Amino acid sequence: MKLFEALDTLEPAFDDFLSSLTGEVHKGDEEEEPAAANVCVIADVFVAWTVDVARRRGLPHAFFASCGAFGSAILHALWANIPVLPFGPDGTLRLPEHPTVVLHRSQLSPIFSSGDERWTAYHRRHLPRGYLTNAVISNTVEELEPTGLAMLRRTLGGVPVYPLGPLVRGVPASDEDDGGSDGTILSWLDTQRPSSVVYISFGSQNTIRANQMAELAAALESTGRPFVWVVRPPVGFDVNGAFRDEWLPGGFEARARASGRGLVVCGWAPQLRILAHAATGAFLSHCGWNSVLESLTHGVPLLGWPLAAEQFYNVKMLAEEWGACVEVARGNMESSVVERSRVVEAMEKVMGGTAESETLRRRVAEARQVLSRAWAEDGGSSRAALHDFFRAMRLR
Repeated sequence: MKLFEALDTLEPAFDDFLSSLTGEVHKGDEEEEPAAANVCVIADVFVAWTVDVARRRGLPHAFFASCGAFGSAILHALWANIPVLPFGPDGTLRLPEHPTVVLHRSQLSPIFSSGDERWTAYHRRHLPRGYLTNAVISNTVEELEPTGLAMLRRTLGGVPVYPLGPLVRGVPASDEDDGGSDGTILSWLDTQRPSSVVYISFGSQNTIRANQMAELAAALESTGRPFVWVVRPPVGFDVNGAFRDEWLPGGFEARARASGRGLVVCGWAPQLRILAHAATGAFLSHCGWNSVLESLTHGVPLLGWPLAAEQFYNVKMLAEEWGACVEVARGNMESSVVERSRVVEAMEKVMGGTAESETLRRRVAEARQVLSRAWAEDGGSSRAALHDFFRAMRLR
């Protein structure tokens, strides 16, 4: 919270910076339409005050939503209704803005039930600015999220939404240095059968509880499937600190290495290289939006274990609309139940070679095609949206 409050103090400095770029030539009152300009302010939603600065100078402004459209629409509605959320007696939640979408209390980050007045005040202060911008850029594709984009456009009223995704990094060139742990992982993957390996990572900012790690480890041993597991210290410890062997069942890592069946990697792994490797058959992920796009771009099915923010809604959209994800567990609170049998069952749904798993893989392949066509020169929807955005912002 302190970081976001500190960002608010940057407005005067940013105003001075824009002045140095524009030479005051675009200055106008707040009601003035943006004029043709060589400057367009594109800002994250957590620096929403940038819209005020841009409007004072008559410059076009756009918010960049780094998560998907469905997740963005749900988060916007949640913050708009905090602190009173209309839960049913069974824990279900239907937001007034999206009455056909059924959520559950377990799909809300702890922040929504903590009653933290500073967070509520922060979002209440910044939400209205979302209606003052000239555009919203969404890191998604029109054909991937038609429902989510319709929800987001309805939520924002007359503010145009431009889907300009997928904004995904390319896989590093194969001739780059693969020394150290990266080379070990990739060399090990080279020894595995196609689509046989489960890759497990909860991102750089999320982690699970020690007892949940134990259940996941037990599930991996039960399935006998090869795996690469990127581990970080569990909840209650510094997520960027050193990992202790005591957080995994005794002898787990040694048994995996001795049998050649798995790798436990501390801290970081070359995710794009792993997802692009032919041996990778599934990605057990927190389903942050970047990880979702990276997985789908490489045609890898997802096993979803959402932990925070919009991750719960990413999993919901992928599972219900695309059939490209199977939810394994939900959350990392003390009340979050994680059973090894459920993890094993989910892995088999994705990798078991059944009719169900084949259907899921076909849907993932279709999503991959949607993403790959988005920037095609002959009619890619994101390419067209980018041209529309430039015209709307009057950029030259």
